[in-house]
Amino acid sequence: MKPVFVIMGVSGCGKTTVGKMLAEKLQLPFYDADDFHPRANIEKMSLGTPLTDEDRKPWLEILSGEIGQWTADKGAVLACSALKESYRNLLAANTDIRWIVLHGSYDIIMKRMQKRPEHFMGAEMLRSQFDVLELPSYGLHLDIEKSPGELVSEILRESLVSRKSTLGIVGLGVMGRSLAHNVLGRGISVSVYNRAEGDEADVVTNFLAEADTPLTHGYTEYEAFVKSLKTPRKILLMIPAGPIVDTVLLAIQPFLTTGDVLIDGGNSYFEDTQRRFEYFKHLGVDFVGCGVSGGEEGALKGPSLMAGGTNEAYEKIRPVLEAIAARDKNGDPCVTLTGTDGAGHFVKTVHNGIEYAEMQLLAEVYALLRPSMNYASIANLLSEWNQEELSSYLLEITIDILRYKENEGYLLDRILDRASNKGTGGWSSRAAIDLGIPATMMTSALFARYVSSMKPMREKLAREKAAHVEIELSLLKQAYQFARIVNHLQGFELIRNAAETYNWNTDLAEIARIWTNGCIIKSGLMKNFQQYLTANVPLFDQPEIISELKQKEASIKGVLSAGLEAAIALPCFSAALQFWYGMTTKDLPANLIQAQRDYFGGHTYMRNDKDGSHSTNWKTNG
Repeated sequence: MKPVFVIMGVSGCGKTTVGKMLAEKLQLPFYDADDFHPRANIEKMSLGTPLTDEDRKPWLEILSGEIGQWTADKGAVLACSALKESYRNLLAANTDIRWIVLHGSYDIIMKRMQKRPEHFMGAEMLRSQFDVLELPSYGLHLDIEKSPGELVSEILRESLVSRKSTLGIVGLGVMGRSLAHNVLGRGISVSVYNRAEGDEADVVTNFLAEADTPLTHGYTEYEAFVKSLKTPRKILLMIPAGPIVDTVLLAIQPFLTTGDVLIDGGNSYFEDTQRRFEYFKHLGVDFVGCGVSGGEEGALKGPSLMAGGTNEAYEKIRPVLEAIAARDKNGDPCVTLTGTDGAGHFVKTVHNGIEYAEMQLLAEVYALLRPSMNYASIANLLSEWNQEELSSYLLEITIDILRYKENEGYLLDRILDRASNKGTGGWSSRAAIDLGIPATMMTSALFARYVSSMKPMREKLAREKAAHVEIELSLLKQAYQFARIVNHLQGFELIRNAAETYNWNTDLAEIARIWTNGCIIKSGLMKNFQQYLTANVPLFDQPEIISELKQKEASIKGVLSAGLEAAIALPCFSAALQFWYGMTTKDLPANLIQAQRDYFGGHTYMRNDKDGSHSTNWKTNG
């Protein structure tokens, strides 16, 4: 894949002049995007009428196809306004673009436009272009006050003479490789490192052949890898959590200098990240723990990113993170600074805890439906749900799984009913316990996986399967949403409490926003929670949430009743209702528990009629 240089900016900034000179220097073909406009667009602009996004879409699609052909050939130079991020996303789909951004003041460009009466883009339209211009946070930005020759020299110096990369990525596993392709697709240079041992001997070589672009360089030695990066260096680790992270960090450390940034993009435990943050702070190196959600597809097309570190460190890496992140409904990148030290990894841990419960709830829906419905019917029902307020990525993939066939049968029937976990589910439950937050949904989901792992014992104790489950589908739908609301309530409460405990100053509404796209738990409900959290009112004080839970309470009772009758385990549905019962009970029986604690251990108790702590010799009464 060969690079395409896109010279972008408003009309009159010199795109064509600079582009032609650059193409001549590089001996590449030059194209002007205006030449690809449909006739209707040209006529509209000649009349002084600004184009709408709908007008531009066919034009951008044509250009995207052409760019794909140019990258497959020998590359090219293209002059194109590319004013909005959405336009650039369409142009850069699965291609290698090197963005050159020309910009200057309105007054300077207006004077240029007034000297171009023959061009169909009249000077009077310049203001409309400035109004919609969204400058990218990536690419090479150049001031047009310099001469075209000087601009071309700077482009050549940055793009060709200097082989130093903007970002370094350590680890070319599934996620690391996908992220590297994502970065390259944004025209950002990348150096990659992977060890060359055993089965991984050819990983770097294979990646370079796969990428086929001068924007990337590969290494199997740390010193050369680090030296290949622009300063301050930005190094993203995409390796498994655990001791291996410390091993790699210590191997890289001797080659770092003050101001460099290390980014751990794996699923590390947040306390490990806090420790590493403090260690590197004393060395003058910034350490950022960054949660990455979205799986392989998200990493390639745009993940949700949860960074934790200092403001200064975040500003150094923000342009790259924003360039590769998914976009929310407003086109803003799904990345944010969640707080300092371990905040990013803590937020990612809770994300995974919510994910565990969401997956378990769908498994319980499946368990209730499969005795009475075939997979096709279940998939059709869930498809209806997915068109409405229940829409989610996890629901979407569940539908695909239910419909997947293998050799005339369903693959799902051949998958062993034993669910694994990689640790983040346990960490979220552990965090909830440490902070004293009743995150009952994620803990129930985790323990359900543990129960599933006890397959031999379950086979010994197995009862007959239910032949039919009497359940109203409308009740199941409402119960499912009830439980999901409780799950999200618990998750955000866990983050809120941690942020207060560790002084992270985390913006919960911003967390919900970056979770509306790119991540595994993106959903219509998450968009609702973004609105709830923007109100800056505690979730349990929001009438809309409480009203919906009250309205759906009867439905989840009905679902649990059906599950009990059919002897179907529903740990997450049950946890949701029991949590709700507990939260809506003024006088819990916990007074008896506290009295018991005082009886056998002298742990004291608080009274509701007197201040202070009290203890009683319970054997002396009467």
